[in-house]
Amino acid sequence: MAVTAAGAGVVIPATAAHAADTNLGIDVGNIAYNQLYSDNAEVLERLSEKGTNCNFYTGFWADPNNDRYDNNPASTCGNSSKGYEYRDGTKSWVTVNWRARAWCADFAKFAFYWGTAKYTGLNALASSFKTYGVNNGTWHSKGSYIPRKGDAVVYDWEGDGVIDHVGIVTSFYDTNTDGTFNSIEGNRSNKVQHFLGTSNKAASVVGFTSPVPK
Repeated sequence: MAVTAAGAGVVIPATAAHAADTNLGIDVGNIAYNQLYSDNAEVLERLSEKGTNCNFYTGFWADPNNDRYDNNPASTCGNSSKGYEYRDGTKSWVTVNWRARAWCADFAKFAFYWGTAKYTGLNALASSFKTYGVNNGTWHSKGSYIPRKGDAVVYDWEGDGVIDHVGIVTSFYDTNTDGTFNSIEGNRSNKVQHFLGTSNKAASVVGFTSPVPK
């Protein structure tokens, strides 16, 4: 199976799927993966923020011309690049003006959206991915759960019970419950990055939310 990156037009082979992966999860995971590994210049431009939190993914959601405008506040910040949006019901390759806010959740929500998962209930807060999972019956606290491709992984960096960050699982390896996963995450050190070999029982991991169909 191969997929086309949202806003890229480049086809990249999908990574090997875990035996329990769903087609929906594979699509969500591939969207996240292909953002980082696209060879499209406009997509590569969006992989690092410009200035403090100024980024494409927030610009996508905060664009009032986007049919999927989220109506949440985000500061204007002066940068732009091209990407796909639905405007007036038509998918178009358009200029997206970047906006500024903490953007890990905007990146993960982008992967859910273009991966055709339900995204209602998700917002600019990483914690919204846990709430989404609880409300849709797909929340899995860390421990015995083996994450699937396309799951959102949420983190608590400070160990204070507050969810600080979210990324998208792209693969899991080892078949036991002490295995490790790979993830693509936005707004890690101000850019999109690929993290390899995170333990699914790491102290910072709170749990995982699987996407659900629209």
